[in-house]
Amino acid sequence: MHPVNLVAPINQLGYGVVGYNVLKALLAAKHEVSYFPIGNPSWESDLAFAKAAMEQAKSFKAEAPSIRIWHQNDLAMFPGRGKRIGWPIFELNKFTDVERNHLMSVDELFVCSQWAEAVLEAEGITPDVVTVVPLGVDTSVFFKNPAAVKHRAWWTKDKTIFINVGKWEVRKGHNELLEAFNAAFTPEDNVELWMLNDNPFIGKQNEEWKAKYLSSAMGGSIRIIPRVNSQKELADIFNAVDFGVFPAHAEGWNLEPLELMACGVPSIVTDYSGHTEYCNASNSFLVEPNGMEKAQDGVWFNGQGEWCTFEIDALVEKMREAHKYKQNGQTRLANGIDDTVAKYTWANTVKTIEEAL
Repeated sequence: MHPVNLVAPINQLGYGVVGYNVLKALLAAKHEVSYFPIGNPSWESDLAFAKAAMEQAKSFKAEAPSIRIWHQNDLAMFPGRGKRIGWPIFELNKFTDVERNHLMSVDELFVCSQWAEAVLEAEGITPDVVTVVPLGVDTSVFFKNPAAVKHRAWWTKDKTIFINVGKWEVRKGHNELLEAFNAAFTPEDNVELWMLNDNPFIGKQNEEWKAKYLSSAMGGSIRIIPRVNSQKELADIFNAVDFGVFPAHAEGWNLEPLELMACGVPSIVTDYSGHTEYCNASNSFLVEPNGMEKAQDGVWFNGQGEWCTFEIDALVEKMREAHKYKQNGQTRLANGIDDTVAKYTWANTVKTIEEAL
């Protein structure tokens, strides 16, 4: 087994969930992992494995390869003198000069998808090796579990329930999702939209987003769900819904559609960026892009790259189509979902890492 130095966060945000699961899967595969946290590990109550790997870091192997799971503008810091592997999860198709410098500074790069690999190539980012290492899902946490919602009074079996998860952000298509939900349905339709989107970085803007949704024409059919404290809580919620809906303009991977698939739930997604690695017509309702535009939101993105655009009517059509399937009792996409979940596990992520090392 390989000695590995892992630099990553552990928390309930995207990078933190990846760090948590990669560390756990590396240890399950019996690798000697020295863990160097970015920030203070938090979120799951069971972090004994992370603490043991942090203790191991006191006697880390300086010659071992180091993997840094972090933003593309901050890939300079690695322990030891072994191979330096950066693993950024980026959303845009172009890089700033700072990002380019950091991406070019490492010995190797891991990326999550073939889409990301193509972006690097188009941008002329050429470290010695680029390896596509898809992310995964923990099927011991996310699985089809009807018992998880048996006693939930707020779940009505005959409703079609859509869910969106991911911090409030223009990039994630939250403006378009609200417009489409209001256009697709009326208050008389038997539908609900659940939003789990608390963003710890934007303060009072969380309340502004919530108010915008709840004051809309379909506000009475929208539920705002507070941030959860564990992946098990998230899995319980996923087992209570019918469809995910993720009209993102760009994603580095998008963990939630795959986690929903593991619970037997298909999603409506844009056919662009990182989640195209595992979302396709056999397992998802695809919203086709109709062009590209500058990535601009005035908060995180200021036109330094591009993301996709799509027609609101296309999203409306997919939401109505999904609702029709539920109301007719159909189970379309089940086989495609099962095949995808079997392929994209964290254990398989580690197998790809092992091959690369």
